[in-house]
Amino acid sequence: MTIIRISLKFHVPRPIFFHGFSGFLSRGLLYELIRCVDAKYAERLHSSGRLSPFATTPIMVLGSKGGVIAYKVIPGGSVCMVHYTFLEEKPASIVLKSLIEEKVKPRLVDIEVKLVEVSVSHVKYSTLLEEARAVRKFMLEFITPTYFRFSPQAATTVFPSLRSLKGIKVENIRKASRFHPLPEPILMMRSLVRLWRSFTDRPFDYTGYLSWISIMGVSLAGYPSGIKTQRLYEHETTKKFVVGFTGKVNFSIPEDLYSKRWAKITDALLKFAEYSNLGGGRTAGFGIVRYKPKEYYS
Repeated sequence: MTIIRISLKFHVPRPIFFHGFSGFLSRGLLYELIRCVDAKYAERLHSSGRLSPFATTPIMVLGSKGGVIAYKVIPGGSVCMVHYTFLEEKPASIVLKSLIEEKVKPRLVDIEVKLVEVSVSHVKYSTLLEEARAVRKFMLEFITPTYFRFSPQAATTVFPSLRSLKGIKVENIRKASRFHPLPEPILMMRSLVRLWRSFTDRPFDYTGYLSWISIMGVSLAGYPSGIKTQRLYEHETTKKFVVGFTGKVNFSIPEDLYSKRWAKITDALLKFAEYSNLGGGRTAGFGIVRYKPKEYYS
């Protein structure tokens, strides 16, 4: 099985104004490309409740090193790029069909943009595993805001006494949900394991790996440039927002908990994260990370 990345470069004729974060525009464009070929499949993707088989980037305005992520306005006359990564082949084939047959004219907000270039790349899940090395120290750069969802309801399976806390209604525990804008290793790796498990044909011992992670097999080692959080709005009228963090974070695998097997799996999963995005909001360009191994076990 293969991870497929489709990159679009396009020209923006007039300024495009929007509210908040351009990743929401990227996702809207993707759904439109799919909908014009297979409306039923697009609706299933949107409302299935399962893990989405794709991730996006925000819209990047080219012209400086690496491009600039668009916030609130895309300048008129600019050339932009967006990347769509597909963790299974069906949605990728639909998007390519839409683009090749020009089923729809790409639009952002109410402005038609002109495609300049379409490129496709891919990597096999098996390659990520086969080329993995036993990492010892690494840095993750969280390029776009990243967050993890935490539900108090989940904690009641580990601590049953939480179900009867005095002064807190049971229905409040069931309904509560929180943004967790911190790089907790167990939340990060659990997120990646769920994605890998859902879409790959190369399984490993998920329970064993997560048990190792839960005893701090991967540990936080510092913040070389600090992290910061920001609140980003999706809709101006509903005030719907996301809180996420960005910055560089160092991690290590402690000597006393070292496992060559799990260190290699960690390396593979973090390379996978550069395609899948990490945490919540992956489909709207949140959780883009850059993985930088700093030291491997010999």
